[in-house]
Formats: sequence, C-alpha cells, structure tokens
Amino acid sequence: MEQLLEKVKAYDFGQSRASLTELEEVIRKAYGDQAEMGKCEAALAGVLESDAKYAGKQWVCRQLSVIGTAACVPALAKMLTNDELADMARYALERIPGRESGMALRDALGKTSGKTRIGIINTIGERGYQGSAGSLVEFLGSSDKATACAAAAALGKIGGADAAAALKAAKDKADGDLKAAILDAYLQCADKMAAAGEKDAAMAIYTELGGAGNPKLIQQAALRGRVNLLK
Repeated sequence: MEQLLEKVKAYDFGQSRASLTELEEVIRKAYGDQAEMGKCEAALAGVLESDAKYAGKQWVCRQLSVIGTAACVPALAKMLTNDELADMARYALERIPGRESGMALRDALGKTSGKTRIGIINTIGERGYQGSAGSLVEFLGSSDKATACAAAAALGKIGGADAAAALKAAKDKADGDLKAAILDAYLQCADKMAAAGEKDAAMAIYTELGGAGNPKLIQQAALRGRVNLLK
C-alpha cells in the first residue's frame, strides 16, 4: 500500500489513474474487516496531511466520503481553512456521519470568510446538524448578504425550535433577497415541525406567515400547510 500511496501523492489530473484504481481495489477488499478499513482510512488521512498534489487529495476526499469515520475528521478539518482545499474537505465531511463532522464544520465558521465560509454554511445545512444552529444565527445579520442568505437557508434545512425562533426574530428586520430567504426558511421550519408531529408549533408559524403583508407565494404555501395539518 505504501507504494500506491506515494503514487497517489504524486498523481495529477490527466495522468494515468492505474494506481488509484489499484488502491480502490485494496479498499474494496478491506470492506467488512474493521481493522483493515481503519488502516485504509488512516493511510488516506495521512495523504491529506502530506505535500500531495491537489488532484491526489481530491481523490482521497472522495474515498473518505464513502469510508470515512470520526477518525479522519481532524485531517479534513484542517483543510477547511484553506480556500483551495475547503471544497473537497466539505464534500467528505458532508457525507461522513457522526457529531464530529458537524462540529468540525461549525468550528470552522469563525476561522473562514467569503465563499469558503458560505460553502461551509451550505454544507452544515445539508447535514442538518442542529448543534450548529446557534452558530449560524449570528450570520443572519451579516453585512454580506450572500452569507446572511446562506445562513437563513441552512437554518431552514436544519429546522427545530431554535432555528425557527432565530428566523422569526430576523424576518422583520430584513428586506429584499434576505427577507425572501428568511421567509422561505421559516416556512421550511414549519414543514419540518409538521412532519415531526409538532402540529401546534407548525400551525403557529403557518398562521403567522399566512397573514397580510407577507408575499402571496408565502401566504399560499402557509395556507396549504394549515390545510394539510387539519386533514
């Protein structure tokens, strides 16, 4: 495996993928053997912490997105603050189950900015990690509208009482695209509550969003939500 790993580190786009295919086969054969899978994961994580080329690290992240556990999260977390490598790390962390992945993404919010931070916010939303809801709230008031909109969308995907409360408080302070994003997210929170059987909480949001002054599409969606709850 060591020879194959060295080839992965040196791999670049456009070159032969033979060594990658060989290593994929090694990993495939390890399936079902926890000890062997642990060795494969550790070896791949080591590539991420080496001077491997971008292409090699990208390939490793794709492998870890399938076989990764909490053990490889520290190596991926270090990449989140690197604007060049953050996207590939997010790809893996979004798919690795467990609290550790969510915490790594949440902790990176304060260490990043711009598109990198927005990407992390998006990934947190896709994971639906409720432990990150509190950390996202502060970004609803960001002077960067793209960041604020991303935070709103993520809170809608995460759902829960904390997310709903934050969106409720923010919606009347926002305007334009941000207000639209917040209202959509608030509605999504109600939908999640309804699906979870929290009918009273969902109905309260639907009633609020169905009121005059809200956009027609939001009012209509809220009305549908209320009707579905009463069935």
